[in-house]
Amino acid sequence: MEDGEYYMGVGTNGEPNCPRLILGYILNGKRVEIYKSQETYFVVNTKTEKYLTCLGIEHAHYVFKECVRTLAPEGRA
Repeated sequence: MEDGEYYMGVGTNGEPNCPRLILGYILNGKRVEIYKSQETYFVVNTKTEKYLTCLGIEHAHYVFKECVRTLAPEGRA
């Protein structure tokens, strides 16, 4: 996706129960982000206003990539 921007979360040792941002992508104000809370990964898609609990980091990356594809303008996906 050449039009959007990837960003990474800043590693902190803050509250262990607070979700931590791993990776994100933004395009036209819509975001897709991967969060980790304890041993659970979540992918959040602000375009659809939904989130998905993933089985592991590999599953989270797969879901993330698919969600990023949905952010592409029509005719460019």
